Amino acid sequence: MFANHPGYLDLTPTQYGTALTWLREVGIVTEDGSLAHSGSPVELALFEAALLNASPLWLRDADQLINMPDDLPEDAISAGEALGLSPRQATAVVHTAWGKVDAAARKQIGSAGEEALANLLTELTGVTVDYVADYADGLGYDIAVHADGLHLDLEVKTTTRRGRLTIYLSRNEYEVMRDNPAWRLTVVFLNSERQAGAVGTIDPGWVRRHAPADATPLGRWESVRFDIPPDAIQRGLTDISDWAGPRLSGRHLLRAGTGERPPAWISAAPAV
Repeated sequence: MFANHPGYLDLTPTQYGTALTWLREVGIVTEDGSLAHSGSPVELALFEAALLNASPLWLRDADQLINMPDDLPEDAISAGEALGLSPRQATAVVHTAWGKVDAAARKQIGSAGEEALANLLTELTGVTVDYVADYADGLGYDIAVHADGLHLDLEVKTTTRRGRLTIYLSRNEYEVMRDNPAWRLTVVFLNSERQAGAVGTIDPGWVRRHAPADATPLGRWESVRFDIPPDAIQRGLTDISDWAGPRLSGRHLLRAGTGERPPAWISAAPAV
């Protein structure tokens, strides 16, 4: 039929076979040939699968680049039109796809940053490091640091990008910050080898000033995104730097900065 029916001569049988294999691989079609998304429009699922499979460079920044249908890139517009999607539908699918990509990337990069910081802290003599994120979720911080005269609960956010720092803070993390004087919001920059290239801290006062507020008891925010400007970040960890004193060299990643504004590690960090 594919070789003889005029309605199917736009593609070769091999191309049809390759397309069917891809549809099965991305979960649009089951092994027996049935649609796997019978409860929702298949064109939406197909567009999302195509985005996730192609992973265009703009997708990882879609939350910043695409706020409305007019912001859609040409390749997304063409693909959406081919599937009969309106620009608004295509925009919604782009945001859904970005959420899945971003969540996976944040989890992977976040774990690498936590481990890198834990390793840095473990190298300090007299410091006990408890990597709580490795076995517990919901405490509101990732690493607990103990030493004689020192206790810190570090919430770690990790970035691999230059000139832009976007972090997400849960309601639980925010409330732990308000109630726990040992809580610190720590930023780790990872270089291309996924090693710590710099460490910084964000003042909890800055977080409080820019956090949303519940308008009524009937509405409550559960997660917030912060776009952190470079001048809100201080190089190093002040508490560790003060505790260790001269034991930290001037170039040590944990040594607190001397008023660099903006911190050089944010503006000069290589993109990966």
